[in-house]
Amino acid sequence: MPKPIRETIKGLRQRQRSDGSWRVWWEPVAAEKQLGFASVELDADRPAWSIKQATQQNDAIERARRGEPAKVKGGPRTIDALIVDYRKSRHFLDKKPATRRSYTTNLNAIARKWGPHRAADFTKPVMHEWYETLRKNNGPDQALQLTGMMSILMWFAEIRGWRAEGTNPCYQLKRQSSTRRHRHATWAEYDALIDAATALGMPAMACAIALATLCPPRQVDVIETKLADFTWASVDLDGTGPRDLLVWGLTLSKRGNANAKPVHPEAMAHVQAMLDAAPEGQTYLLHDHATHAPFSGDLFRKRWATIRAHAAKTCPSLTAPGKQLQFRDLRRTFGVWARAGGATKNDVGDVLGNSAGTDPVLGEIYMPASFETAARAVFAVERPKPKGRKQA
Repeated sequence: MPKPIRETIKGLRQRQRSDGSWRVWWEPVAAEKQLGFASVELDADRPAWSIKQATQQNDAIERARRGEPAKVKGGPRTIDALIVDYRKSRHFLDKKPATRRSYTTNLNAIARKWGPHRAADFTKPVMHEWYETLRKNNGPDQALQLTGMMSILMWFAEIRGWRAEGTNPCYQLKRQSSTRRHRHATWAEYDALIDAATALGMPAMACAIALATLCPPRQVDVIETKLADFTWASVDLDGTGPRDLLVWGLTLSKRGNANAKPVHPEAMAHVQAMLDAAPEGQTYLLHDHATHAPFSGDLFRKRWATIRAHAAKTCPSLTAPGKQLQFRDLRRTFGVWARAGGATKNDVGDVLGNSAGTDPVLGEIYMPASFETAARAVFAVERPKPKGRKQA
């Protein structure tokens, strides 16, 4: 008499009884029993169901060997449910918009990986293995970001009562970031980028590059700056009398602190061109040349890549392997140029809107910005004077 299940499934056993009926079951081997698995009775009259159950047991064993928690079908207290609750909480909603966008990207990645798993089942060995895998496959920065976001979720699970207090499995994983970037632009690279943006008919991007290099906020602040953020003012900076300055005042996206600085003379023409060309009713300073709408983050990055590639035809260092200039490097460029021009670290920190002057490692502790010190740093940025020929 043929067996009720003809497929060969690892661990699936079949034995005919003396009365002619069949017993079908799944049996783990000794090493699998040590992982906590036990025999499961199946049904000879439901071969498809029995195959599915045996296959699920084998899948569970593989996950256990990799240190992953068991999957559950929906239900309460899964990572998916935890993410939904977290996004509704003040702990997420009170964050700045830029932070929420970053968190959302990381939460979506966590949901794809761990969504069906119960929050209470995660252990430090599981998180350690995940971190090491991410670090190997995706790099140390993404490994740090995703496990950091997971740590926040595990903390939230504790205060929701979904985990015991003090059981955050991401605590003290000894995570490390990659080596900090030190790339900054040269004046030749800056000029090539401005020339490329102009040649490609992208005046708004030329303005963005000038602002990011010479009056540096973060990319999101450049994209979201408004016409109303700019105003002309008569300011006496050094006691020699007032002079007219184009002042840029904005609220920084990352910290929500107010930041005011004069627009650098080389950026002033770009900003004024945007102000003059803005039609009545326009809110944002920068509109894309093709869509005639404010930039999205994706479109801005696309335009930057196009400009950089065009500029690299005359300035190859912009796309040199391993040293490709990124838009965020323009912010660092200002710091390098301002310091070279004689600005103090504290003055540079006031322009950047953080404590780069007092915290050389992170530069991320809030320090109120001063317009006068910010102005000193902005105006410290000067083009190198052409070198004349030495007299014989």
